Amino acid sequence: MTTPRLPFKKTVSELAGIVGGRAEGDPSYLLTGVAGLHEAGAQDVSFFGNPRYSEAAVNSGAGCLLLPENGRALKFRSPNRIFVDDPQRAFGRILDLIDEARPKPAAGVSPRAWVHPQARVAAAASVGDFAVVEEGASVEEGASVGAQCYVGRNARVGKDSRLYPGVVLREDCLVGERAIVHSGTVIGADGFGFSTDKKTGRHRKIPQLGNVVVEDDVEIGANVTIDRATIGSTVIGAGTKIDNLVQIGHNVKTGRDCLLVAQSGVSGSSHLGSRVILAGQAGIAGHLKLGDGVIVMAQSGVMSDVEKGNAVFGSPARPRMEAMKLQALYGRLPELFDALKALKEKLGFSR
Repeated sequence: MTTPRLPFKKTVSELAGIVGGRAEGDPSYLLTGVAGLHEAGAQDVSFFGNPRYSEAAVNSGAGCLLLPENGRALKFRSPNRIFVDDPQRAFGRILDLIDEARPKPAAGVSPRAWVHPQARVAAAASVGDFAVVEEGASVEEGASVGAQCYVGRNARVGKDSRLYPGVVLREDCLVGERAIVHSGTVIGADGFGFSTDKKTGRHRKIPQLGNVVVEDDVEIGANVTIDRATIGSTVIGAGTKIDNLVQIGHNVKTGRDCLLVAQSGVSGSSHLGSRVILAGQAGIAGHLKLGDGVIVMAQSGVMSDVEKGNAVFGSPARPRMEAMKLQALYGRLPELFDALKALKEKLGFSR
């Protein structure tokens, strides 16, 4: 297995300067790559931040380890160490060096793409093979529209944003600056809006005439679906990060810097405050409000509003500590049932 290479060799001292850490060992030791604790070799840098991986860190063959201050007590095989406040964040900064050196899509429109004469593609933007950019759409400076993407009528891809191959950005939908949208994602499909005839039970489609607004610095994973509003806008707040396979319904609004983890879903017209976290497979019913900083734990189903700063768990979701107590009691139900049955027999109750 090959490990990612640094764009040019770096000494331990140079890396310490980049990540703002304190180096120990040989400051002139040269490093050429990055790797995980298990895979790292003598010229690689790796990091240790989770106590669960203490044994792997101690035995790692890495030439240099990024370590937290409280890791000093351990005896590492690695000859060189850089102590930092947040090893994972520091490792991410080193990965930035590699990512920044990777080839970027060349500016210009592929001859195999189709751009409507009334669309606007900036000179420094990129449109890949077999992409379609419809009438009135705009692709701004530094933006990249990958192969086989679709940018609908009057849609916009903001400055320095990137649509990876196979993204669909429907008509009138807007993506802000420095956003990243991964393959297979659909932004602006019709919201799930129907009226049901009470006499016949038949469902009549309600036209979905709004749009989706994705604000600046948002990242959206693969195969995410974000529905357009019935009227108005579905809004994804600035800095929000959305994992793969997330569903966001019509007229949903999220605040800034939310985290929506894989297979979570938000039903129509619910509003999330800033820095809300939805863990994996969390579900939010429609027309609810979640305050700033709310955490919804994995596989929880939220059926009512949640106040600012609360953490909830379970289905239906309850305050986390209450839900944990109930979970502990569920495991004791068989013995409690047996005890109750014995007590009833002792008291002469046959049923």
